[in-house]
Amino acid sequence: MNRIFCLLFMLLCIPMALSAQSSSLPDEISRIHENIKEKYAPDGRVAIFAPVYTVDGKNILLSGITTSRAARQELYAGLKAQGYDILSSMKVLPEDSDLGEECWGIVKNSVCNLRASADYGAENVTQAQMGMPVRLIRKERWLQVQTCDNYLGWVENAAIQRVTKSQLEEWNKAPKVVVTALWGQVFTLPSEKSPAMGDVVAGNRLKMLDKKGKFFRVEYPDGRMGYIHSSLCEELTKWRKGLDNSPEAILATARRLIGIPYLWAGFSTKGVDCSGFVRTTLYMHDIIIPRDASQMCRYGQRVEIGDFSQLQPGDLLFFGSRNAETGKERVSHVGFYMGNKRFIHSLGNVHENSFDPASNIYDEYNMGRLLFASRILPYINKHPYLNTTDKNPYFSELLNFD
Repeated sequence: MNRIFCLLFMLLCIPMALSAQSSSLPDEISRIHENIKEKYAPDGRVAIFAPVYTVDGKNILLSGITTSRAARQELYAGLKAQGYDILSSMKVLPEDSDLGEECWGIVKNSVCNLRASADYGAENVTQAQMGMPVRLIRKERWLQVQTCDNYLGWVENAAIQRVTKSQLEEWNKAPKVVVTALWGQVFTLPSEKSPAMGDVVAGNRLKMLDKKGKFFRVEYPDGRMGYIHSSLCEELTKWRKGLDNSPEAILATARRLIGIPYLWAGFSTKGVDCSGFVRTTLYMHDIIIPRDASQMCRYGQRVEIGDFSQLQPGDLLFFGSRNAETGKERVSHVGFYMGNKRFIHSLGNVHENSFDPASNIYDEYNMGRLLFASRILPYINKHPYLNTTDKNPYFSELLNFD
């Protein structure tokens, strides 16, 4: 025990802790770190592996955070195999946080912004919609959360109703209405002349209590109760049974969004970026796919462009750049293929364009950066990252994230 305290004192006196990117970090530690990061957290948008190493010879004081218990265990094993003595305070989130039992949340605004850090001036990275479950990762000034597409971001506390595991399971189990209109309002009484309680957008979900005339009586995630006109929404179970998820129906929904303005990180009918447009369209069909274009392109069946004859309506088109020497592709934009060399996407706003130079909506710029397509619709619920909400683990009536 005395040896441990002496080691701790000695290491705490070292003036600098080293991250994995530090040039002073020993090569063997850097190799171990990079191998584990590539295995457990290759995409920092959906997983965290951020150890901090304080090194003195073969002694290491290990701190930092990760979202993978297995990654921490493998890091310990790798360092010990190289002869290092380890004293660790490295945390696995969310289990080593101070969140308590209320380690889940439900979005209670029509749309809420998730940012890169806990500050209003930080970059917006994505959005979440009312009724969506989120997993709380840690709490500082704001909450860091993980959404149903596994995306990480920081959100102000007021936008999230914190709940326990059992409370979220009850929310997921409860009857709901889903908003099908592009925009609407909830009122305090079953009358559109009564005071409004707030707005809703397509895809929002509220607990359904009962129906009074042409209005549903609904409950927000935070317990507030109000009324929404039945023309704006539908009972979730009936809506889901009647969904047409054919390419033609999905493209018809995409056309409903024409004119909606481009909004960086936007994921609602208030504003969308390119991948947010694709995700909003699919979410209106109960489908969840990865958040960004550079993530979406990894799934489904890749289809080369060629003369466009191999493409089918509903395929996702990916745009970007290709390294002339290595051929490596960098995806930065996405849209839906509509057939006959036409496509729909969000750039400036949601609109249609064509790859046909004879067309009056020819898009020379995007023709020049078109890379490939991906056919994802046949793979919904056949891949863990392509699913409907009734198959998504965040919406489950029996949460299991161990």
